[in-house]
Amino acid sequence: MSLDKPLSIVVIGQTITGSRTPQRVAALQRLGHRVRVIPINRDGATYEDRPSLMDRLRYRLRLPADPADCNNAVLTVADQDCDLVWIEAAPMIRAATLHRLRQVAPKALLTWYSEDDMMNSIHRSRWLERAMPAFDWWLTTKSFNLNADEVPSLGVRRMLFVNNSFDPGLHHPTPVSEIERQDLQADMAFVGTFETPRAASLLRLAEAGIAVRVWGNGWAAWTDRHPNLHIENRPVYDHDYAKVVGAAKITLGFLRRGNRDRQTCRTVEIPACGGFMLHEYSDEAAALVHSEAEAGFFRDDDDLVAQAQRWLADDAARIAAAQAAARAMIERGHSHDARLHGILSRLFGESKTP
Repeated sequence: MSLDKPLSIVVIGQTITGSRTPQRVAALQRLGHRVRVIPINRDGATYEDRPSLMDRLRYRLRLPADPADCNNAVLTVADQDCDLVWIEAAPMIRAATLHRLRQVAPKALLTWYSEDDMMNSIHRSRWLERAMPAFDWWLTTKSFNLNADEVPSLGVRRMLFVNNSFDPGLHHPTPVSEIERQDLQADMAFVGTFETPRAASLLRLAEAGIAVRVWGNGWAAWTDRHPNLHIENRPVYDHDYAKVVGAAKITLGFLRRGNRDRQTCRTVEIPACGGFMLHEYSDEAAALVHSEAEAGFFRDDDDLVAQAQRWLADDAARIAAAQAAARAMIERGHSHDARLHGILSRLFGESKTP
């Protein structure tokens, strides 16, 4: 079929505050499609919830529970008219569920969307590994996962690489009140979960005399590490995240080692929010946001310090680059809306048979 009429779509994913699944659902709805959502988490769940002992045990065994009973829910919600079942970050999905979906929703494309490096077993499960060959499409923001010895070696038949994207309803230049600015302002800001290489880079900036504020989970042990390193010990999501970016002179973008990142959601979200971004270099990131004209890039900690000092000293160049980047994110089609329209055009422009 083509996209000449709205699609009937079932989305399975997280509905937790800060998750990007609800952002993509909203974009699909703005595009005119009928979307039904099946959460994989219990009502009221947050990223800060402490897992139970049983949850930790199941995680180690790579046999996650299904707390929201999404495997049964999708079989109830999907029907003969369903065109697409879109699944994100749901390692509890079972192969038997997908095979049953072939019967209850025979024309639906079964699609997995991943922002993680799925060759890292912590992002998979034994359930998902059995289900992978049943998907019609496997979408990923990790270009290297398309290599023959990577995800295809696990039985996936058809893959599509897509760049990261941002939510235009959340990630846009956001007015910040004077009170908010006093609360959030920073020479340099970083928003993200703790990772040792990131922490080492931030400490290097602090030791060079540059004040850095850090929002995110997992940083408590670094609270008093250096006077210039200000650990907020709280995450910020959605509109609050956009305000942090807007109140900072520079917002940092790191590539996560454990995910073999070449780009991240932050790569496009930060400039879309109108903030100046100083980003760890990769060819993919620099293709999305252009070096010098739209953002700064660094290759190691020495370069990070030098680039930070340079851009902090040049307000005019920094502001001009941030404004150019915000325009470019829209013009280049990096919003969820544009990205999803392109994905759906590709999925429904080809035969279902590999």
